[in-house]
Amino acid sequence: MTNTPQKRLRFDRAETTRQEEQCLVEVTLSFADRILKASAREACEGVGPLKAAARASLEAMEQAVEGRFRCKLADLDHVSALGKNLIAVLVDVDFEGKQVQVFGSCQLSGNEIDAAVKAALNATNRFFDLAQK
Repeated sequence: MTNTPQKRLRFDRAETTRQEEQCLVEVTLSFADRILKASAREACEGVGPLKAAARASLEAMEQAVEGRFRCKLADLDHVSALGKNLIAVLVDVDFEGKQVQVFGSCQLSGNEIDAAVKAALNATNRFFDLAQK
């Protein structure tokens, strides 16, 4: 079995630090042989930490594709669909001169911060794949 670099972006961890009224979330992703880290700050109340986690994950993803597309968190919320509790995101994507808004979600099964990261990655995974070609 050969040791080939991974082709998928992998979420490794998210760490949250409270700094006065703000929460800093640092997200670590890995891709191929690279470790990608990005962080974002938001208010510690409500969905602030979740938004920071999603924003940081989008920034790390942009690093992975070396800026071949840009993305920005438009909205994030808790939703319930088909009896499941989810974190849902809307992300504005600028790819090859076109702007689109994409939806992503992750079922809540534990850590909300991790779910926010995974929802952001879910929203943009198709563009990530396209940027690799």
